[in-house]
Amino acid sequence: MRAGRGATALRPVLGTAVALVLVLAGCAQAPELDAARAGALQSAVLTVSEEAAAGRYDAAQAALAQVREQLEAAADAGEVSTARYRQIDDALDRTAQEVAAAVDAQAAAARAAAEQAAAEQAAAEQAAAEQAAAEQAAAERAAAEQAAAARDAAPRAGEGAGEGADPKDDKGPKGKGKEGDDD
Repeated sequence: MRAGRGATALRPVLGTAVALVLVLAGCAQAPELDAARAGALQSAVLTVSEEAAAGRYDAAQAALAQVREQLEAAADAGEVSTARYRQIDDALDRTAQEVAAAVDAQAAAARAAAEQAAAEQAAAEQAAAEQAAAEQAAAERAAAEQAAAARDAAPRAGEGAGEGADPKDDKGPKGKGKEGDDD
């Protein structure tokens, strides 16, 4: 993935993760959330943001699921108020959506790269086929020209003196009754 595209995809994820940490930090001093639970949630959210920042979106999604499990456990144990639970849950939803969007963007970039590579491969194969056809045609032309030259150079049957013919074969009529003899 190119650096520019990855940085753009990470901004919303990191922004939401930071907002979630701030929500949790506010919870740490409020009696609506147990201080120990707030610290554990903050640590888990930090893991989500670190994984997303590194482009490991699958790991970020897994860490996000763990944060949600911890939040559910805190709610079940009565360590978080309903109001605080809703705030944190909404922030987790936004973060999950942004991580999912980053995963989709990463997959789309991978598909585009694969399509580009396939197109380049096809173009290279086409160029190689055209080159091979051109070389074959040139070889066939050269063979045809060579064969024509060989035919032109060979004496033809039944022809008199010509290029390449024996000159003594072209002495004209011989013996009695020669043309032009008036005896």
